[in-house]
Amino acid sequence: MTHYTRDFRDAKSEAAADYLVLICLNADLPGEAGKYQRDVCHEALRQLVLDTREFAELLGDVRDNGTSIEGVFQRRLPLVKLGDQQDFLRKITIQAAKMADDTGRTTDAVLLYHLAGEYESVISILCRALSEAISVDLGQEPLRLEPLKPRAPEDAQNPQTKAASSSSSLSMVAIDDPVDLSRKMVLLYTQSPMYYEKIHHQTRNTIQTLIHLNEAKKLVEHGKFVEAYEVSSYCPWW
Repeated sequence: MTHYTRDFRDAKSEAAADYLVLICLNADLPGEAGKYQRDVCHEALRQLVLDTREFAELLGDVRDNGTSIEGVFQRRLPLVKLGDQQDFLRKITIQAAKMADDTGRTTDAVLLYHLAGEYESVISILCRALSEAISVDLGQEPLRLEPLKPRAPEDAQNPQTKAASSSSSLSMVAIDDPVDLSRKMVLLYTQSPMYYEKIHHQTRNTIQTLIHLNEAKKLVEHGKFVEAYEVSSYCPWW
């Protein structure tokens, strides 16, 4: 089944997931045979995520108001014979996030760590991206990020998704500026204690300071030295 889906998994990841879920039809076989079929299915789904990078489509997305959008996997979880569905999904998400971070795909890592509830990791990654943006010499091309692969558009004719489609999501906005992405995530996290209480106080202050330093750098590039000094001397606090 894995070999069969290789020809179309990049173009139709949801269809590929449906085929791979079929492997679990034999999970009710007695003894080790059933367990083996279940393990093969789970490994195939994990590999599908890593190979296609269709994170928003398969694992989920985040609307601009902070609410989550279910991914393909969440809608198929009851079919894959899991004892702890959320633990399985979280493990896949964190593994994909680590891979994205290791390969320099900041926006992918930010979305995935957010979906996994690792908000401290989200801000830490953004602090690193902002630091790299500051280190670019004045007058040089600014640092750009690789945007997320957008998920398939929601069906506006479906009454269950029509309301959701009116709100944009992280994957639907092609954010390639680390400062814009940082502002977006900071705004999202400051709106709810469930987010910022899980982020260390020092980390929160660091990202706010870095955002202001990036603003000061842009002002210096335009010769606005007094304004740059005022911005850089302001130390924000969450």
